[in-house]
Amino acid sequence: MILTTNLLDNFFDDTFAIRRMNEMKNPNEVTHDDDGATIKLKVPGFNKKSIDISVDSETLTIEGKTDDDSFVKKYSIDTKYDFDSIDAKVSDGLLTLSLPYKAEVKPRKIKVN
Repeated sequence: MILTTNLLDNFFDDTFAIRRMNEMKNPNEVTHDDDGATIKLKVPGFNKKSIDISVDSETLTIEGKTDDDSFVKKYSIDTKYDFDSIDAKVSDGLLTLSLPYKAEVKPRKIKVN
């Protein structure tokens, strides 16, 4: 029984190692409430000029690039969010996006404040 548990633990450690590495590099938190969703993404070393956010009918893309580092995060998104009202702020190494609900919207770029 102990051997089986150890093998199972090793299996999960190996299988999810890549995912955990990506999460450690840019850990994120997505929460939902009655008003919409909030995405919090740790982006140490990045500022509003080094982050680009775009959205279309299916994908929210967050890209960060500096001379020393870069990342890309993509989130599936549907038309229940009001793309024109998405708010993005970066402060103290934390990017916060607020995505309010709406039925249908046009794709657009999101300015980081």
